[in-house]
Amino acid sequence: MQNWARGSLLVVALGAMSNLALTFIPDVMPHRVTIPIVWCTAVATVVIAVVYLFEQTIAARQRVERDAELERARLLNELRAYRGIEWVGADREHRNASLDIWKSARHQVVVFGFGMTSVARDPNLIWAMVNRGVDVDVIKVDPEWLVDHPAIAATIDGYYDRDEAFIGQVLQAHDRLEGLARQINAVGRGQLSIHTYRTTVQYSGSIRDPGTPEASGYVEFHLYRKSIERLGIGLKQYDGDYDLNPPILHHVLHSLALAVGHPVPAERRPPALGRGDEAVVLGDEGLHPGAAS
Repeated sequence: MQNWARGSLLVVALGAMSNLALTFIPDVMPHRVTIPIVWCTAVATVVIAVVYLFEQTIAARQRVERDAELERARLLNELRAYRGIEWVGADREHRNASLDIWKSARHQVVVFGFGMTSVARDPNLIWAMVNRGVDVDVIKVDPEWLVDHPAIAATIDGYYDRDEAFIGQVLQAHDRLEGLARQINAVGRGQLSIHTYRTTVQYSGSIRDPGTPEASGYVEFHLYRKSIERLGIGLKQYDGDYDLNPPILHHVLHSLALAVGHPVPAERRPPALGRGDEAVVLGDEGLHPGAAS
């Protein structure tokens, strides 16, 4: 293609020189021969110029696509090197990260934490998701288990520097979420499912579209006194290396599955995990993108 372009430019140059010669030295050739030569040369010049511009446009687009492919390969290598970690921030540096995960979800958003009191206070956000057909799965502590373990609740109160009794807030949040789930699931669009675990976790976050190539998430690790410090990590899915170098997003889903006792995302009515079933808690095949409580 480059040789053709150079040859075309040579033809254009010779044609221009010929036209100039025939214009300024009219007696070289008969008039009836000069006119067709000038017209043919002009037409050839225009055609070659158009083809040359088209070729240059195609070449420029190919360069852009090649550069974009190289950039994608570089980013993929970085994701693999850092196991899907896109960024790390402290305190409120990425305060909208979790909300961005919600808004960008196409099929499902998994939101997890301890009491999930903030989520329970924002039903409009959940309604906005389910109204466009996105399933919402909330993973939180079992309030009954927390009531049976008041010492743990007192420890959580001290850890988070809370003024009000944490057990009461968790119970209210759970009641709100269960009531909201009954309303939403009766409508028949997206579904709200509540999963509970009986342990303590010191991280929270959101994951969108787990089990798909577009999966991404935000995980926030709570350092001592949540009101003072927190550590947020932006995570993204990538292909390959699941056996030797799985994404950290995969580990987060794994830990959530072990906590609630079934895969996330899960079937509508998953069986309880038995002894020795830890190796299959992340089975992604044949699972509906919703979850069950």
